[in-house]
This record gives sequence, C-alpha cells and structure tokens, in this order.
Amino acid sequence: MDFSSHLADLDTAIEDHLCDPALYRPGTGEVIPVRVMIDFPRAADRLTGMSFTRSRPVIQVARSACPALVEGHTFQVGVDLWAVAEAPSATGDGRWWSFEVEPG
Repeated sequence: MDFSSHLADLDTAIEDHLCDPALYRPGTGEVIPVRVMIDFPRAADRLTGMSFTRSRPVIQVARSACPALVEGHTFQVGVDLWAVAEAPSATGDGRWWSFEVEPG
C-alpha cells in the first residue's frame, strides 16, 4: 500500500470538488488556471479564552500548481484580484501553500 500516492489522490479529489477556480499570475505574463480555497476572516478567532482577529483573507493552493509562489504574485478568483501579501508557508504534509492575501 502506497500511502503517499493515496494522499496525493485525495488532494486531487479535494481540488476537483471543493476548491474554487482561479487564475494564477506569477508576474511573467503567464496566466495559469488553478483551484484554490479562500478563507475570509471572521469577527474573532477563539484561542483558549482569548481571541484575535485576522484582517486579511487566507488562500490555500496546491504546491504542485504553483511551485515558485512568492510574495507579490496574484490570483484572480471570480472578479476579485488578490496579491500574495506574505511569503507562503507549506501547511500540514507540505502539499498545500497557505498565505494571506490583500486586494491586488
């Protein structure tokens, strides 16, 4: 049983069924279709009796779709254009980038 390949298949299924279509613009003039998850900030995130607010949305995208992702690259999700506002970090098992964005 190849556990890693099963996880990769699961990630592909997640992209196909749960992620929103977007256009990735790495700044080279290319436009690459990708699928993203965007999480908009809530009033407050609770953390053991304390809360903090996040002012910017967070996007997650498969690292395989954007291997050279850096601050300043943009994503068009629907009619909204979002710029990567910070260096992306690989979350969990390293298959997904996670990063805050700001209007582009």
